[in-house]
Amino acid sequence: MRARWQEWQDLSRMFTGHVLTAPLHHLFNRLPHWEYGLARPQLTRLHCTHARLAGRRAVHLTDLHLDRYQIRHDKTIRIVADLKPDWIFITGDLLNVRSGLPSLFRFLAGLRWIAPLYMTLGNHDHYSGVPVDEFASLADRHKITLLVNQTTTLQVNGGELAIIGVDDPSLHRARLDQVPSPHPDRFTLLLAHAPNILQILHDGHHLDLILTGHSHGGQWRPPYLRPFWLPPGCAGKVGGLYEVGRHRLYVNRGLGWSALPLRWNCPPEVLLIEWKERVTGQSSSVNRGIGSRS
Repeated sequence: MRARWQEWQDLSRMFTGHVLTAPLHHLFNRLPHWEYGLARPQLTRLHCTHARLAGRRAVHLTDLHLDRYQIRHDKTIRIVADLKPDWIFITGDLLNVRSGLPSLFRFLAGLRWIAPLYMTLGNHDHYSGVPVDEFASLADRHKITLLVNQTTTLQVNGGELAIIGVDDPSLHRARLDQVPSPHPDRFTLLLAHAPNILQILHDGHHLDLILTGHSHGGQWRPPYLRPFWLPPGCAGKVGGLYEVGRHRLYVNRGLGWSALPLRWNCPPEVLLIEWKERVTGQSSSVNRGIGSRS
């Protein structure tokens, strides 16, 4: 009963937030150059240990909120291309309004030329009025893999990379019946839009890494203070790497904006995942500005 009450509260808060911010998205889509703090993404590196995937790399992006194509989107494509990933993962909130579809798939097509692209949906994708079937059809046309409570498995160097993509946890649409059993030669990756995916995970779910977004890192970050805004579904997770029980969760700050086209003290983020045979010392994520020397 308590879980049902929490779900109702979450959905009510999400719907109220959507009603309040939707007019702002429509307004600022008419003023596409009124943006601040979105043009310079920050690169984060995350090291993972798995012998079969050693030497492989992937890029994680999230929260595109891409309704109007901007110069910064071309810059992001160039940044991703320079990282030479084997795969690209996107964890939802692709756009806000239906009219953004052409711009969105222009960006996604640019990424797909770089590497195979796997993505799932977030709350704004459902609010946009674009049916899931239409997202799936467009993704298929562009040779992009859309995973909505589905799993795909890639054969890599005698091992496997299992990619599970769930529907948006913040709208309580995620299902985890696709999680495979553990295997020493398999790396299992979960793509979920919101960090509250942790609420439906248990120790029987053997996952090596969970990638999420949704928080925008708070989007507006007064110096020396915790973020004063996080959307429902963040479960208190702002950004970065979290170890929760047996699960390793990364919360990406994303590329876009919600409500206001403003990021303050909270730059957009591009996450680079690098697999190694073994990691010496403490495994962690290290922030580096785009263009800095690694």
